[in-house]
Amino acid sequence: MIDNSILLKAYALMSKAKFMAETYEANRSICKYVHSTSRGHEAIQLAAAFQLQPQDFVSPYYRDESMLLGMGFTPYELMLQLLAKKEDIFTGGREYYSHPNYKGVDKPTIIHQSSATGMQAIPTTGLAYGVQFKENYKPDDLPHGVNDELPIVICSLGDSSITEGEVSEAMQFAVLKQLPIIYLVQDNNWGISVSAAESRTMNAFEYAAGFKGMNRIQVDGSDFEASYEVLKYVCDWVRKERKPYLVHAQVPLLGHHTSGVRKEFYRSEDDWTKHIAHDPNPKLRKKLAERGVGEEEILKIETEANDTIKIDFEKAIASPEPDPSSVEDFVFAPTTVINESGERSPVDAEKVLMVDAALYAIREIMEDHPEAILYGQDVGKRLGGVFREAATLADRFGSHRVFNTAIQEAFIVGSCVGISAMGLKPIVEVQFADYIYPGFNQLASEVSKSCYLTCGKFPVSMILRVPIGAYGGGGPYHSGSIETTLLSIKGLKVAYPSNAADMKGLIKAAYLDPNPVVMLEHKGLYWSKVPGTDEAKTKEPARDYILPFGKANIVLHADKNKIVNGESCVIITYGMGVYWSKAAA
Repeated sequence: MIDNSILLKAYALMSKAKFMAETYEANRSICKYVHSTSRGHEAIQLAAAFQLQPQDFVSPYYRDESMLLGMGFTPYELMLQLLAKKEDIFTGGREYYSHPNYKGVDKPTIIHQSSATGMQAIPTTGLAYGVQFKENYKPDDLPHGVNDELPIVICSLGDSSITEGEVSEAMQFAVLKQLPIIYLVQDNNWGISVSAAESRTMNAFEYAAGFKGMNRIQVDGSDFEASYEVLKYVCDWVRKERKPYLVHAQVPLLGHHTSGVRKEFYRSEDDWTKHIAHDPNPKLRKKLAERGVGEEEILKIETEANDTIKIDFEKAIASPEPDPSSVEDFVFAPTTVINESGERSPVDAEKVLMVDAALYAIREIMEDHPEAILYGQDVGKRLGGVFREAATLADRFGSHRVFNTAIQEAFIVGSCVGISAMGLKPIVEVQFADYIYPGFNQLASEVSKSCYLTCGKFPVSMILRVPIGAYGGGGPYHSGSIETTLLSIKGLKVAYPSNAADMKGLIKAAYLDPNPVVMLEHKGLYWSKVPGTDEAKTKEPARDYILPFGKANIVLHADKNKIVNGESCVIITYGMGVYWSKAAA
């Protein structure tokens, strides 16, 4: 039997969540930014929060305010984000309500959370992989609990997000690698105005049966006692057995989808009546009375909760607004690589191909940095990349540091968010630029925004290698150029070398940069097989050579007389464009 003190704590927080929702609704002109509340979901969220320990990791979704309360965040702290205030501890007024992130020793870690439904599944599964990697290969770097408990990872999701393909990619990887992660699915039978019957043939519990190795369980998520017992069992089991679990919790939706999409727009009175019958608040109140808690004590809890919310709301309203001049802060994390250093062209060095310069750069990085890992399609031991750009690396560093993935561009890209947050450095590859588009959602929604929306707490330090461009016979799906699309995404750094020395120096700079870097590598320059590209082969730079981003090189000087006569022009280009420009000149 659960101790009364836990039930009382849950009811106090549940009461706060209820009064918060009522306060926001009564003050819509003040709470002008779009928000959702946890009404109806409180029991399962608090039950999950009460199992979490400071060494754990959790990704709440936008309806998880009760989970945040259960983790120890105050109503005032949550209201600062609701009102987009300067002192919002999560995003500094940059993001919607209940979009948390946190990095501290007193609570579980929360990486960047976006509004895109289900998109947290991939970064959070990346976190779980990082936990497993450190547990197996860098155990001294893995945080433990006060009684030496191992960390677990919880990914919270709404039921409608389970139909997203990227959730499937995450779960496939979780069961393949048997990761210590719990997917907590809160099912209220609605996806905005789309009912469960309209959008799916099965619930998340039934769906999970298709993932071999995924443990699963169902619970009435409106019953706090039942939810607590199930979550305690599951969290304890995953903490010990280190394998994935899916918890499907049936819950009512007792508010609007959001403050902007209101229940009266699409829900019938009959539907509302069915949901209100499962309100977790009166259920827990009744349980307390059955346990002998007096009406006077229950009323005192409710009064104190109401008073706290009133005081905190007024305090949050009075809190200062963000300074508009800070709007561009944290787009990038500061980098220490600003100057070219090391020997670019050693006297006794031999010329190398661009593809080999990249290979040697990554080999040296992995020799010098045990936190570096390399993964993607076909980069593992058997092939070493379809262009042999990762040849021998798996043999040298082992399949735990260099490994193949499935055809999952979204997972390859988005998992870097969680892996980077664990202190590892992912170097990943999408096989052809033409096939980066399935990964673009993660690149734009998660990777590029993480530093900015966490106020610098979670920059994503990663290298994404992308073979690009045409060099004969590639056709329309193996010859694409994507650089202009990439450059439209704020928060990414893009490099596009034109020769072997630049390739090696830029990869080294990319590794040392705390921000996400996309390395575009033209296939036509890899082996200098395209006529006129022989100069892409250069002497191999020394091991310590670093070429910072944003530095131009003059490849061909114009004749001074032609400059005077106005017969010259400047071409600013990159990659294969250097050789096209030289041919034109």
